[in-house]
Amino acid sequence: MNLNLKLQLVTIIPLVLALLGVFFVTQVQYQSLSKQTVDEYRQSVIHHRKDELRNYVTIAEGAIEHIYQDKNLNVQQAQTLVKQTLSNMRFGEDGYFFAYDFDGTALVVAGQEWRIGKNWLDLEDRNGTKLIQGLIEKAQAGGGYLNYVFNQPSKGGDDAKKIGYSRALDNWQWMIGTGVYIDDIDQETALLNDSIGKHIRNTSIMTLVIGLFAVIAIFISGQFIRFSEKKLANRKLRELNERIFQTQEEECKRVSRELHDGISQTIAAAKFSLETAQLKQQNNDDSSKEMDRAMEFICKIMGDIRAISHQLHPGILEDFGLGAALEELARDFSQRTGIDVKVERLSIRNVLSTEVKAALYRIAQESLTNIERHANASKVSLSLKLTPDWLVLEIIDNGQGFDYQDYDKSSDKKNKAHQGIGLRNINERLRFYQGNLTVYSENNGTTILARLPQSQLRYNASSTSENSNKGE
Repeated sequence: MNLNLKLQLVTIIPLVLALLGVFFVTQVQYQSLSKQTVDEYRQSVIHHRKDELRNYVTIAEGAIEHIYQDKNLNVQQAQTLVKQTLSNMRFGEDGYFFAYDFDGTALVVAGQEWRIGKNWLDLEDRNGTKLIQGLIEKAQAGGGYLNYVFNQPSKGGDDAKKIGYSRALDNWQWMIGTGVYIDDIDQETALLNDSIGKHIRNTSIMTLVIGLFAVIAIFISGQFIRFSEKKLANRKLRELNERIFQTQEEECKRVSRELHDGISQTIAAAKFSLETAQLKQQNNDDSSKEMDRAMEFICKIMGDIRAISHQLHPGILEDFGLGAALEELARDFSQRTGIDVKVERLSIRNVLSTEVKAALYRIAQESLTNIERHANASKVSLSLKLTPDWLVLEIIDNGQGFDYQDYDKSSDKKNKAHQGIGLRNINERLRFYQGNLTVYSENNGTTILARLPQSQLRYNASSTSENSNKGE
């Protein structure tokens, strides 16, 4: 398993766990909210049914009030009329009124006349609730409700949950009341609970599916980005290899020219002088001039070889530091090209690694080479500065300049090629050390700022020194 895939898994696994956690918490909250909603709905309906019961009993009281209060009727006549009135009053499919005396004897039970005249004080439902005794107690207390289970005529006499409400006719020691069945409420709440549960399940499934799609999309996006970055890295690596090969080829050509045009010709001249001296010695003639000339050629060859070696890797860079190497580079450049180079040297000790010193030296060398080839400049300023955040190599010339913005934005390799590979090499060197390159170019000159971060220094900026004898 490669590192990128491991990083993706490290990113995705916590996301999946978080998604499952959110899913679980959401389920728990949904279930709690569902139960609360159903309970509130059930209580609301039951409260409404209780209000209806109280209103029905109030209507019944109003219907018998004139009889109950009529002084012209004796008690037996009045009770008979009240029984008839209550028996005839019905509401709904199973709604009826009942009346019992305080001893528990049935007086009115509409539709269940077989109960009349019998004592039901000890009647209990399947849950052990004493129906008639409880209703009588509620009535004697001023009226109240009682929950119980009783047979429902519309369902063939099957037992069903019911709420009863009763009040007292104190003068007669009677309890009158009515009740409503609430099994339909349980059915409605069950349907509501199923509907909410189905909605919760659908919502949860949708949330889970969306979350899974998000995880898959993140994984695919990560793979795509990784593939794109890998492709981009491979392309940059190929371009870098091409530039390396091109640089090596140009360096080989330059060394070849130096050897062919300089050293090779000098060696041929030295060989000719030595051969002439040999012939003179064979003829016993004076060959000292030819030998001196040959020695001059050999010394020149040694100087040329030393110069080529210095260009390939200047020994002064390791022996005396970056400041001295830049001064020698500027001096040799001025002698070779006639361009005046001014060096502002910053002497710092034990701050730069060998690799960073070499990189800065090569940046200065390639910048001067570009100035020689393209700038048509007469003056160059080269300085090394230390800021709170950066080590800055600044190179300024007064040449003709060029349009760096168009060059930098151009994707045409051929268009960039005429500017040489110097700027690209400088950029690559700086990026390797987390640095950056800034170029300001106008018609009257070019400024190059090569920056390296302080993190590339062995020590902080307090390591700077004014010692000019030896510096980095």
